[in-house]
Amino acid sequence: MNPAYRHQWNQSGQSEIRLQISRRETQTLEAQVRVQCEQSYFSQLPFAPRAIQALALEEIIAEKIRACYQRSKARDIYDLRTFATRPLNQALVRRLVILKLWQTRDAFDPDRLMAKFRDGGDFDWDDLGQLVRKTERINAREVTATCITNFAFLAGLSEDEARLARDPHGREHALWEHLRTELPG
Repeated sequence: MNPAYRHQWNQSGQSEIRLQISRRETQTLEAQVRVQCEQSYFSQLPFAPRAIQALALEEIIAEKIRACYQRSKARDIYDLRTFATRPLNQALVRRLVILKLWQTRDAFDPDRLMAKFRDGGDFDWDDLGQLVRKTERINAREVTATCITNFAFLAGLSEDEARLARDPHGREHALWEHLRTELPG
């Protein structure tokens, strides 16, 4: 959906907001209410920006890793690089990646993901042109290297996680349910 909008600074109504909503899966973690990051235009608004209900950061990152694993949009790995150096509950992110890929009937092979990061050629780097500042230069090697280093923890699967990661046919439902209810702290 791309709703057009109009306001005092944009009387033409030619501008659009790109809105994408997926209802394929349900979230694993409870949603969190987050205050919006301060923006320079907030002082011009005739209302106070409100807090927004959003996915937990670990779930957002797990979704981005799943997206990198299943498709080749550079925006996914670029977003991962943004969060790569922040403190994360690595065990929780890893578990969520496995659960999410199982839900989409895909096996998870951390080596395959790291090889995709190392190569970098599968990603459509031109896709970022419309999403970043025109003055920003994307260094694909830096982006992929950061992700390789900081997401290496994805290879540390427990025995149960490895078993579920090898089940693209959805036969291990009881194991999926167990791993989903016993999330790392």
